[in-house]
Amino acid sequence: MQVLIVDDSKVIRMLVAECITDLKHSVVHMESGTEAVEYMKSNSPDLIMMDVEMPGINGFEATKQIRVIKGDDWFPIIFLSTKIDVNSYEEGILAGGDAYLAKPIEPLRLQMQIKAMERIYMTRQKLKAAQKDLLIINEKYRRLSLFDELTGLANRRNFDQTLEREFKLAKRDKKPLSVVLCDIDFFKNYNDTYGHQAGDDCLSKVAKALSGVASRPADLACRYGGEEFTFILPNTDLKGAQQLAEKVRAVVSGLKVIHEGSTISPYISLSSGVATYNGQFSDGEAITKQADMALYQAKDKGRNRVEIS
Repeated sequence: MQVLIVDDSKVIRMLVAECITDLKHSVVHMESGTEAVEYMKSNSPDLIMMDVEMPGINGFEATKQIRVIKGDDWFPIIFLSTKIDVNSYEEGILAGGDAYLAKPIEPLRLQMQIKAMERIYMTRQKLKAAQKDLLIINEKYRRLSLFDELTGLANRRNFDQTLEREFKLAKRDKKPLSVVLCDIDFFKNYNDTYGHQAGDDCLSKVAKALSGVASRPADLACRYGGEEFTFILPNTDLKGAQQLAEKVRAVVSGLKVIHEGSTISPYISLSSGVATYNGQFSDGEAITKQADMALYQAKDKGRNRVEIS
């Protein structure tokens, strides 16, 4: 443990420090409550041994301020004082202290109190480790809820939430918002020809290519479902969205993933539909429906192409 000793008496500090170091713990010394409060703004010892009667702010007031600074980061504080009456004890506990040792210091009693704090310290360390593990687990489940496990792209839920948010912003700021909906041509044939594992590999390659095209921080590339992918493009007009869709189509064709089941290309290809909000839609879902209509037009006109709506 690291123990902070706060006492205006150097003799007391040295005595307490000797008892603590004998138990293989490290110590930090402060001469006043003011110094201790300042120290605690950027440090977190495992235990504080706090004198009560000191110049400036006393131990009770210093403890109150420290508890406010550290918030939920709890650690024990033991008061050292010649005042051992019931009222002083009550005041100390209510100030945020956890134990009381009378001066003059009796070394063995002090060491036994430290031993008791060691058990609390170990429990606190286990709690911190458990909290850290919980944060990692929560982050894992957050990613699973918002990102597609196979491709790493944003998933449908993420798409819906982002589109709703960006639509409100576009409507408020009177700016365009574009959606691009893409579909891998004849992907069922690809799965039938090469198997589902090869299909998953293909989806991963396409997703990686798509993620590289959405270069602006606000742009979002998503796996919409199955072999469908989407882009949400804030502050992007129809021409800009069409250009991005054409770039996406070219990038995917450039992967040169063999597709013997396709009737339009020897390689994997994309059909895409583009729609842009300029004040005419009531919500984000309406933009997506318009992009979907444009996608069907692209398929009807021969696939491996981009259509706008």
